[in-house]
Amino acid sequence: MPWPRNRYGGYGALCGVLLVLLFPGITPAGAAEPDSSAAALCWPLDLPTRYLTSNFMEYRSGRFHAGLDLKTQSRSGFAARAVEDGSIVRVRATPFAYGRAVYLLGDSGRTYVYAHLSRFNDAIRFLVRAEQAAGGTYHTRLYFQPGRMTVRRGEVLGLSGESGTGGPHLHFEVRDAGNRPVNPQAMGFAVPDAYAPVIHGVRAVPADSRSRIDGSPIARLMKSGEGLSGELPPLRIAGPVAFAAEIIDASDIRGHKLEPWLIEVLLDGELVYRCRNDRYDFAENSLQRLEWLEVPGIRDHWLHRRSGNSLTGREGSQWHLGEDGRGLEPGAHGLVIKAADFAGNETSVSIPLLVADVDFPQPPAPGGWREDPVRVVVDSLSGLELQPLVDNRDEFCKGAFLRILDPLKGDPVLARTSLAMVPVDLNSDELDAARRQGLEPVGPAARYLAADWPIDAAVVVDLLGPVAARSDTLAPESDPQVGAYLWSRGKWRPAGRIMEPETAGSAHRFALSSPGLHAVFRDEAGPVIFPADTVVIVPVDPRGQDHGVSLPRWVIFPVDLLDPGSGVAPESILTTLDGRALIVEPDLPRDRVLVELPDDLAPGRHVLHLKAADEAENEAEAEVVIECRK
Repeated sequence: MPWPRNRYGGYGALCGVLLVLLFPGITPAGAAEPDSSAAALCWPLDLPTRYLTSNFMEYRSGRFHAGLDLKTQSRSGFAARAVEDGSIVRVRATPFAYGRAVYLLGDSGRTYVYAHLSRFNDAIRFLVRAEQAAGGTYHTRLYFQPGRMTVRRGEVLGLSGESGTGGPHLHFEVRDAGNRPVNPQAMGFAVPDAYAPVIHGVRAVPADSRSRIDGSPIARLMKSGEGLSGELPPLRIAGPVAFAAEIIDASDIRGHKLEPWLIEVLLDGELVYRCRNDRYDFAENSLQRLEWLEVPGIRDHWLHRRSGNSLTGREGSQWHLGEDGRGLEPGAHGLVIKAADFAGNETSVSIPLLVADVDFPQPPAPGGWREDPVRVVVDSLSGLELQPLVDNRDEFCKGAFLRILDPLKGDPVLARTSLAMVPVDLNSDELDAARRQGLEPVGPAARYLAADWPIDAAVVVDLLGPVAARSDTLAPESDPQVGAYLWSRGKWRPAGRIMEPETAGSAHRFALSSPGLHAVFRDEAGPVIFPADTVVIVPVDPRGQDHGVSLPRWVIFPVDLLDPGSGVAPESILTTLDGRALIVEPDLPRDRVLVELPDDLAPGRHVLHLKAADEAENEAEAEVVIECRK
């Protein structure tokens, strides 16, 4: 198989490796220039290999990934080092999100974030423990004035881990003086990369009810598991037709799915869309929803700049609408889609477009494009369905509640879209799952359906039926045990508390963050704590120190803490050891707490008492006998 050519005119494998290894600070054409001090930077992680599991501005549900995830061989304990001289200005320890994290303000003015650490260095850990003891909780945020906690380039800030997340790695960010994330690869932290992005699929999507693609109102798809290249078969279109693509990048043979640095679209040789991932502002996270075609089973990148997308690095407009909103000018056109990574490896495909007048569509062109509907079926009997970019009207509603969300009406959306609400009865699998999770149905179930979900914030929606109150004196909106739940991957996940009716006699409401099947349940089952009524043997940790970071005298051990219903409330966790308060780490992604015993604890038997509550305020407590052995 030939190497993919890149924008430097050479071959991706050779050129990409030489550029990164010989000139680690080099910037591809058009990218932001790195700081001249990049050569003096220290790599943030003590590992001879530099592999990414995630990269900058990669897709996350409703937000962008703000940095690089550096692979740590599925292990914890690698030294995370200060990349330049500076001051520690912030430290946090949280059960979710960044877990243990250190924020380093470098002398350059940039801030570097190190997240998911397993352990802070000794100086930081001393301050964090003191704050935790004073507040009686693990959750800690500390802020320091620049100059108070100075560090030198290469100094160990902590050890890599998996705190707050699902697997070991180091999350590393670079932020500018305005606290805006910037692409670390442009700031001197590029990784070797000889692999071009792969365009796995291109999708043509009707953007109007009159649009036709190869004579049909149904979307068309050209897809290949190994990737598309060269010229694709021609496509006949009439009316406004938008395009989207599945583009996946990788930087090494391990093939972790990454986001391409650059996407460009040219129509008849003219640039009509550019998406370049150099920087963004945290306040712009919701704009991510304008960038993706996302319906069940599909997540492709739109190849036009939707109205309202003000992200840095985005150029172009809704070019597919044409000058009058009726689509491209009739005739032959050439469409080219390019994708490149930061090392300059590039791939592209071209599509001949045969455009007809929407009032006089032409017969389909022969080719390999296949029908692939991009729609959400609301009611198969009535034919009600929702399509992205196609404007639904109230008169299309047949047997379902249809709500048009419009930013001009004050709805928290970035673009006009349609939301269908369909009452349903739960099936046996959904009810069995609820029972296993300790949830009792006390209200309606409904499917909240949308083919486009460009929300700026959660949308408050009505429940499609009454909610049973526990008593005459406790309304559902005041009952902590009652909540809305989303059906996801075979289980019910908490989706928010019930809100009081907008007016007397109207329906209860909740804040809808994601379309899907929702139901109202009551959670009366408390968390489960294990092991209880057993003896846990805790040996001495013989290592002493790791990269100058003091390790605990006693091996850290887990205690399972599980609540399959509303979930454990981390702030509720209270622990004592032999009657004295002890702060433990809530490791809730793995349904447990991690117990680090005091270094001065004497060998022998001790009693650990753990108390916790779930988000529905159901409590549980247990005692665990431990035996510390030298």
